[in-house]
Amino acid sequence: MAILDHWHPVLASRELRRKPVAVQLCGRNLVLFRTESGALGALEDFCPHRRSKLSTGVVVGERLRCQYHAWTFDCGGNGESPGTPKLTACALSYDVREAHEYVWVKPRGVAAEFPELDFAGFTRIGEMRHTFPAPFELVLDNFVDIEHTTINHHTFGHGLDAIAAVTVQCESDDRTATVRSAGPTKRIPIWKAIFLGAWPSYHFHADDVVYFSPVYVRYDHYWKRPTDGREGLVRWRLYLFFVPIDDKTTSVVSFMYAHSRWPGASLGWKVVGPLYLMETDREIRRDLQLLENLADKDVQLDGMKLSRFDKILGLTRERIDRIYRGR
Repeated sequence: MAILDHWHPVLASRELRRKPVAVQLCGRNLVLFRTESGALGALEDFCPHRRSKLSTGVVVGERLRCQYHAWTFDCGGNGESPGTPKLTACALSYDVREAHEYVWVKPRGVAAEFPELDFAGFTRIGEMRHTFPAPFELVLDNFVDIEHTTINHHTFGHGLDAIAAVTVQCESDDRTATVRSAGPTKRIPIWKAIFLGAWPSYHFHADDVVYFSPVYVRYDHYWKRPTDGREGLVRWRLYLFFVPIDDKTTSVVSFMYAHSRWPGASLGWKVVGPLYLMETDREIRRDLQLLENLADKDVQLDGMKLSRFDKILGLTRERIDRIYRGR
């Protein structure tokens, strides 16, 4: 398999209405459109007639019409010319589906499994997308690195003064790589501590599982009292997908869910959910700033002085090459 040969989330469902939308995936320019009946189409953003961008066209009924000469294309890429009806052409089309409030694409004819997201017992909070000016290996490195949370994140992570006491465990199998950390939590505002049920004596836990077809991470973040293992009141579950736009740019698509033991939690999330979205957006933007400031964006690990927190990087690199890139 190659990088493109996996299901990737490329556009939020709410962004695809009556107008076609241009997206980029692995250096390829695509156009997404929704027909009058609600069917989805994903084509190469390139009219085979005279090379116009199909994304500048309009949807007419069940077809996408090119703005240049009014050629039209169905969801399978089959084209028709109004001026020369017997002349046909085909635009390259992609498999497309809608799930988890997002539009996903992959090449036709590729046997790729659709990623299974487990949200049983959790409440949907929302989705968001951020664009990072870095290769996706470096972006993934940042998001499986627990050590940087000590000074770069405000809510999730461990305290700097006790980072040496944090335990880190890595494990892997043929399709995943997992890193788990546990140790003293960072200091968080009292109102957050009350809501989370995470008191200063509690330990922060991060269980991060990396998958590679496509590349994404499932995060479970929670707090526990170390004396008896009692868990705090809120557990977060996030799925972050790392989508290469090109060799130097990566889109990170986040699916955010939460579980709460507070009474009336389902109603409470309607109030707290938007605040959590804002907080997560701020946390991810801090990661964005870190990656913007990298002095060297070479993806190779050779020459780096890696610590016990960085063992996961070698595990992910091997699986990226073998599973995601198909080398």
